[in-house]
Formats: sequence, structure tokens, C-alpha cells
Amino acid sequence: MQATLEPQKILKDLRNLWSDLGRDAEVSGGVLRACGMTLVVAADFAADSEELRHTLGVLMHDHPARAIVLRMRETPGLDARVFSECWMPFGKHQQICAEGIEITAGVSEVPHVAQLLLPLIVSDLPAVLWCRCPRIFSGEPFAPLLPLVQKVIVDSASAVDPQAAIAAIRELRKQGRLVADLSWTKLTGLRELMASLFDEGTAVGIKSAEIFYGGDVPSPSSIYFAAWMERTLPQAHVELKRGEGPRGLRTIILSGDICEITITRPDRTTLEVHCGGRIRRSNMALLSEEVLMSEELSILGPDPIFEKVLA
Repeated sequence: MQATLEPQKILKDLRNLWSDLGRDAEVSGGVLRACGMTLVVAADFAADSEELRHTLGVLMHDHPARAIVLRMRETPGLDARVFSECWMPFGKHQQICAEGIEITAGVSEVPHVAQLLLPLIVSDLPAVLWCRCPRIFSGEPFAPLLPLVQKVIVDSASAVDPQAAIAAIRELRKQGRLVADLSWTKLTGLRELMASLFDEGTAVGIKSAEIFYGGDVPSPSSIYFAAWMERTLPQAHVELKRGEGPRGLRTIILSGDICEITITRPDRTTLEVHCGGRIRRSNMALLSEEVLMSEELSILGPDPIFEKVLA
């Protein structure tokens, strides 16, 4: 285990990696180096590294990047290695590869890691920090990493206390940080469905909205959805209530002029809208982590609706 890490050594390892990839691909048609951003991923050391590598491999197809994976543990000790994610588009003979760096460090060493990352972040391209662990919500020393990136992506669903996690996100926004929450991103399909109900005239004259969540406390998505409904329907009384079932947003009941609208999820792939004895089913599967991340990496600017919901 190395006592210290030198960025020059890591960059040299990356050059050697590309040399090896080029030699291996000489016969098959060569290799194309792809990089459109730097994606720094902060993860707990105990997290499933294979699952994370799979997620990064899927993301690289649409968002090729230099991935810097920071695996944090309680005990100090720095180590680093380089890796590549390669794929060959259908019908092509040339591999496309993106590069990665995995750094293992103690939580107390994050300030040193931030200095190490400075020359490793690709210049003149966007840099994003994806906090794949809840440490950012508990006051752990992430502050040194924040000035290095233009956007921070979190998932408040990983936090023990959703309200405290959302408060931490608000605090980051007050500091001028651009923050996205995958718990908000999960609501895109549901918000689009609600917008279609308003546009087609089904949801007319809504006087009240009851939002039921499962579990002991409201999930972040439930909290966000209730706040969005309050802004979307300022004339309606919006109430967040505890319901039955596992943690998460379970049922929405809207009382309006035409009918009482009930929206439920009978399974992982379907949403049902009940109105006046009629049932409308929409194919709306629960989105995977890589799909949610891909959506956030596609829009590196602010989300004005999320900003208003957070306010």
C-alpha cells in the first residue's frame, strides 16, 4: 500500500493503459479514446465494486468520461489503479474505450485526495461529482471536493433521515452548488403523467390532493412530489399521509370537479389511473440507477423546477 500518491504516476499509468489497448486492438481495427467529461464517483469501500463498474460501463456508452472512483473507508491508506471500459458498436470494427481511475482512501484523507484530483480532472470539460453514498448528508468532509466540479449528484433515498438529507441539499444550494437528487429524477415520468391529466381536462377543479407513502417516514420522492403538487395546484389542499406497503410513494388521490382520481402502482412496471369507474394503465417501470444517472448527465445545467421545489 502506498503511503502517498503522485498524480504524475497515475497519469503515466493511464498512458501505459492506452498503449496496451492500442497494441491489443491493432489487428481488430484500432481503438477510439472517448471522453466528454470527468465523472468523480464517491462510494463506500464496502459497496459492491462490480455493480458500480457495471453501472459505469453502461453510462460510458452515452456519456464517455474519465471516471475517477473514490472508494472511502474508515482507516487511512491511499492506493490507486487505472482501468478501462470498452465496447464495440454494432456493425463496427473499432473499439471505443473510456478510461478510469480507482482511488482508495480513508475518510480523513479526502482533503489530500482533492489536491490529488486537480491534475487528474480533464481540463476544459465538465466535471461532475456523483456521491453514491450517504456520507455527504452526515457532515463528512466532502467540502474539499466540491470546488473541483460543476455539478453534484446525490440520492437522498440512501439517507437514514430524508428530511435531514433534503436540508443538506438546500444548504449546498445556498452555497451556490448545483445539486441534483436522483430521488427527484425518479419523479419525471409521474410528473409527465400528471401534466397529461391536466392538459386533457381529466384533472379539473382539484380541491385536494392526498399523497400516501409507505414505511415509517416519508421517502424523499414523496416529499418532493407533495412540494411539486403544492406549486402546481396552489388552490388545492395537499396532504402527505402515511399509507400501507413498503417505503416510497404509494398512492395519490385527487378530488376534483369531474371525478376522484386515484393513481396507484400495482407492480414495478405499471401505473394505474382510476377515474369515474374507468381505469387507465401506463407502462412506467421503476428506473434503474444507470437510467437515472444518464438523465442527470444529459443536463448539466440547473433544473428550475427542482430549484422551486427545494425553496
